[in-house]
Amino acid sequence: MKLHQDFVIRIFFAASALLVLAAGLIYWLYNLQVVRQGEFNTLAQQIYIKSLSHTGNRGTIRDHFGNLLAGNENCKDIYLEPKRVPGEELPGVLIRLSESLDVDLELLQQRVNSNKVEIVIKKYVDIDLTAQVLDMKLADDEPVEGLRALDSERRTYPKRSMLANIIGFTDHENHGAFGLEQVFDEKLQQSSGKSHFIRAENGTILERQGRDPRLLDGHDIYLTIEEPLQDILQKELQNLRDEFNPTVAYAMLADPKTGRILAIAQDPSFDPNKREEMNPDHWRNRMISDVLEPGSTMKPIAITGAIQAGLMDINTHFYCEKGIWWYGGRPLKDAGHHYEDLTVHEIIQKSSNIGTAKIALAMGENRLYQTLRRFGFGERVDLGLPHESRGIFRKVPQWDKLSITRFPIGQGIAVTPVQMLQAYCALANDGRMMKLQLVDRIIAPNGNVVQSFKPEMKQQVSSPRVIQQVVNAMKTVTEEGGTARQARVQNYNVAGKTGTSQKWINGSYEGHGKYISSFIGFVPAEDPAFVLLVVADEPKGKFYGGSVCGPTFSRIAEQSLRYLNIIPPEVAHKK
Repeated sequence: MKLHQDFVIRIFFAASALLVLAAGLIYWLYNLQVVRQGEFNTLAQQIYIKSLSHTGNRGTIRDHFGNLLAGNENCKDIYLEPKRVPGEELPGVLIRLSESLDVDLELLQQRVNSNKVEIVIKKYVDIDLTAQVLDMKLADDEPVEGLRALDSERRTYPKRSMLANIIGFTDHENHGAFGLEQVFDEKLQQSSGKSHFIRAENGTILERQGRDPRLLDGHDIYLTIEEPLQDILQKELQNLRDEFNPTVAYAMLADPKTGRILAIAQDPSFDPNKREEMNPDHWRNRMISDVLEPGSTMKPIAITGAIQAGLMDINTHFYCEKGIWWYGGRPLKDAGHHYEDLTVHEIIQKSSNIGTAKIALAMGENRLYQTLRRFGFGERVDLGLPHESRGIFRKVPQWDKLSITRFPIGQGIAVTPVQMLQAYCALANDGRMMKLQLVDRIIAPNGNVVQSFKPEMKQQVSSPRVIQQVVNAMKTVTEEGGTARQARVQNYNVAGKTGTSQKWINGSYEGHGKYISSFIGFVPAEDPAFVLLVVADEPKGKFYGGSVCGPTFSRIAEQSLRYLNIIPPEVAHKK
């Protein structure tokens, strides 16, 4: 009996021990699987999940077809810890760094004297050059301690000076500082983030998690500019500069039906890749910030208002005083011509100052003012670029007695070139004035179009019937008897107008011989593919708009028509 009891007791204790062990095991497993799950997950993630920090690339700027105008280039920033370089070696190291990286030696010495632990030697250094610098040795053939390079990114402009005044440039921290780079800086800016990946014990990546690094890039800006047309414009503008040596020349090409600017250039310009050589005088976008007296290019616009008001038609006669007419105690001349009776049509063709002034008198001050305002003068075109001028166009109460005879011939009123382009686009588009546009669309890093700039009509400035009468007269400007035969384009009708305005200097238009020459027109006149403006400020040798800018207009127009595959109207009619 005692043996049986001992056996039962032993079984009891054994079972109890097993139960305790089982309970302990269960608790241990519970502790591992439940209580400490987060802790072990964290430890596992540290082993199997790796994270990488990423910074995207600044968005690009491209032409209408995607040709790159502003992009990014991988490079390095070079730093030095001066105290890690032996004192007797430091001066020599600085000299070699100065020579290798083209950095001012005195500037490097100032940075060393600042007693900072680490100083910047140079930012945005080419990768190949960086490798050469990091391979620098001391006198004992030991490497330079404390010299290192960090990954960086440099804004680059592969087309150099092309559209530099429009695109602009970034500052030393890669933020937009001028032009479209500044206007769209928020869109172009890249962002930072992390991506995660799970790997096997052998390092094989099993799964990627987190944000795709490519989506950290900034948005891409696509312009309305077409690079082939821009090339034509810039080449011919340079030819004009070579021949007449103006202080500045500029040209613009736009589609009047949509308002899209297809090409825009000024010379001289600058290369934004060469910051140390950039001349601040050349940064300014003169086509929107400079104002000039437009001269005779204003005449068709004023005359359009007179016909629209029903005061006359294109065949109404005006006596042009045999070339000189006194009004308000001042003479008005027709530049060496002695015209008598001219129709309104002929006044446009021959560019009579006197005839145009008499037409304006028939209109009256208020009608003239309203006409010029309808065509956009006195207010900004709003291309979306900073520093755009509204021009100088006084309200009627501020006019003097001569204003009504001078404004319609482009004197006493100052406009921006882009205002004149907008006005002539309305003439070329049956009186419909479209909003001029430089930006076509904005693309997100994932390829989606986040903003598209559609053609937008601003207003109807005149009836198509009146516009057609004026355009028919403008077509004769490049024909026999007109003022700009050198602007004609073979096999196409051109509707255009010359501008030759003397500069107002020291209270006078006379005696200094400084002029602004221009020609603006559209072709084919019957169905315009584009409006083209060419301006030369203070040309040398010649100064009449037809002689200075007419040939350049003709060459640009001929090449642009060929590029756009615009068939001559006569050929198209025969087909």
